[in-house]
Amino acid sequence: MKKMRKLGEKLKYLRKQHNWTQEQLAQHLNISRSQISKWENGELLPDVQSLEKLSNLYEVSIDFLIGKHTTKKELLREMNLLYQTDRIDEKMLDIIDYFKQNPDMEEMIYSLAQLPAKKRKHLETIIITLIQEFSDAVK
Repeated sequence: MKKMRKLGEKLKYLRKQHNWTQEQLAQHLNISRSQISKWENGELLPDVQSLEKLSNLYEVSIDFLIGKHTTKKELLREMNLLYQTDRIDEKMLDIIDYFKQNPDMEEMIYSLAQLPAKKRKHLETIIITLIQEFSDAVK
């Protein structure tokens, strides 16, 4: 069930990256809007043909869509394509690995990202100061 939700979240994210409504995506795929909704809500998994169409449409691999990556190099390439940047590197993968090992921190950072900008900036300043002071004390 968790994998279905993760796939759904990824599909929703990709759709929004293209500024498409569920209806517009459904038209691209020649399916109903309700099917897109079920995928994004984790109620239904796309079939293989739909995954292939989504892969082509978003220019990512099926492995990327379902959360499987063969190599770090492939993951970096697809993340850079997805986020339209070249700033994602090995450090970013280390951060992702950290979050996989520390899900509570992942939730905290996610919560931080959802805060209004003013509150978020204030907390970011506090966190940066704490990390710098701790790093200096350890040296």
